[in-house]
Amino acid sequence: MKNEIIKILTVLTFLMVIVSCRSKKDEANNYFNRINEEVSRLIYQHEKIKELKEREQRKYEKTGERKYHISSKYIELFYDYNDTEDKDDEFGLSQIPIVYELLMLNNNDYDYITIACNFNLAHQFEHKSPKLSMQFLDEAIKLDEESGKKYYLPHLYHLKGRSLFNDKKYLEALSYFNRSLQNLDKTRHNLIYISSMHNNFALCYEKMGRLDHALKEIRQAAHILENIKDLNLNETFFLANIKGSMGFYYFKLKNYTESEKLLLQELKFYRDSRNFNQELVNSLTKLYRLYNETGQSEKLKEIVDYSISVEPQIRTISDKITINEMIQSYYLKINDAQSVKSLCKNLVVLHEKKDENSVEKMTYISDTLNNFIIKSIDQKHQHRLDDQKLKNRLMFMMVCIVIIIFSIIIYVIRNTGKKEKELAEKERIILMKNKKILENDMKRQEEKITNLHLNLNLKIETEKTFLENIRKMKKLKNIDAEQTITDLFLKINNLIQIDKKNYDLISESSQENKQFIQKLSENFPSLTNNELKFCVYYKLELSSKEISLLENITEGSARVYKTKIKTKMNIGKESDLNTFLKNI
Repeated sequence: MKNEIIKILTVLTFLMVIVSCRSKKDEANNYFNRINEEVSRLIYQHEKIKELKEREQRKYEKTGERKYHISSKYIELFYDYNDTEDKDDEFGLSQIPIVYELLMLNNNDYDYITIACNFNLAHQFEHKSPKLSMQFLDEAIKLDEESGKKYYLPHLYHLKGRSLFNDKKYLEALSYFNRSLQNLDKTRHNLIYISSMHNNFALCYEKMGRLDHALKEIRQAAHILENIKDLNLNETFFLANIKGSMGFYYFKLKNYTESEKLLLQELKFYRDSRNFNQELVNSLTKLYRLYNETGQSEKLKEIVDYSISVEPQIRTISDKITINEMIQSYYLKINDAQSVKSLCKNLVVLHEKKDENSVEKMTYISDTLNNFIIKSIDQKHQHRLDDQKLKNRLMFMMVCIVIIIFSIIIYVIRNTGKKEKELAEKERIILMKNKKILENDMKRQEEKITNLHLNLNLKIETEKTFLENIRKMKKLKNIDAEQTITDLFLKINNLIQIDKKNYDLISESSQENKQFIQKLSENFPSLTNNELKFCVYYKLELSSKEISLLENITEGSARVYKTKIKTKMNIGKESDLNTFLKNI
């Protein structure tokens, strides 16, 4: 029994440790999620993001809790958000080492950080290495689905759909965009993402040649944002981008009037906001195609002249190449050989610079990956050593615990055996004393019974003499009355003295009789006092005739009482009342 209890306690302790660890991990994951929400509200506010990192670092220095060390490193990912010199990347390449450091620091302990890092790397390699990007993405999706928390799940599905779209797998891309939409709660914060999914549906349908479906989805995307009051900066820019896409779909449907109106609205928005990035370049190229298609030479020249004026302000090399190729196309169209030649030289320089940047990026990424692999191998080796040391310590602790448990068990068993012997000895002594007391009580009871028998015999003899004297008085009428009365008085006095000698036994009998009546009354409260008295008679096995003489009633009445009592006690007619009462 003791061994079973110890086993149960050990299992319960083990389960409590597992639950506790799981609970701590869940609490840490939720904490990282809150940090992400907090830092996301500070995008473009570099100083406030640094203050937030310093706050987490102070927590780590004060408490030594690893989650604060991880959270402070996680915040560093937002330092260079959309603030890098090279706008070809959504995130700066400088993030890659931070991500790998974060992965090593996390060591797969917290799902949120592992998912976030894989999501970030999938973004980084989306265009540089689509295959590697997909590996990171699938790992993040698998972990997020298993966790059931949906930390990044809608955005992971979105990114996978985008990767499949870039790979021209449009039906699969549609499926993942739809998964993303289904996992987005319809909150104010998510409306821009919901609108984005409808925009992505439109992109897929356009590539599949289903322009009617594309136009329907792009209208839905615009409708969602147009119904929002007080659009923020991102939502305003995205709505302008959607209107431009809608204008392009009208262009493909050859509805040039509607197309021009929407594309000019988009261009005006980017021009007024002085956004000289990819969005402006795309707007200009779409209008160039429209005016070139419809033969509007003057408007075409206006677009080219404006493009030439803003080209120096465009920072991204790929966007510079796009806009120079568009200008070159125009000069080819009007046979301006000198300008075409000049633009060719510019494009050669730009392409060479782009190739150099690509090589630098790939070298940087390769070096970063190699360093991470080396550090990862070192870390794994160190972890194996640490794990082995931990296992050795745990083994030593387990041996010590087993020895302590066995020592306690042996001590408990010995102590229990000793106590059981002492208890058995005490019980034996008590039994001996009780036996002696019982024997003495039996002797006293035997003496009382013997005396009772003697007194009863004496009483019987006295009663016989008493009756004999009464008979003589009846027969002999001339007997001396005074002498006879004196003799009778003496005989009655003898009977009283005999009863006094038996007082203790009579008293005991009376007490037992009271206890019997009390118990009977408690068990059967419906019995009257008179019926309780009759129960005493039945227990003494008095017949109906004897009871009738004692109570001065008829024998029939005595039998009726018996029937009533049996009914109240719920005793069957065939049952013997006298036997039942004796067993109470």
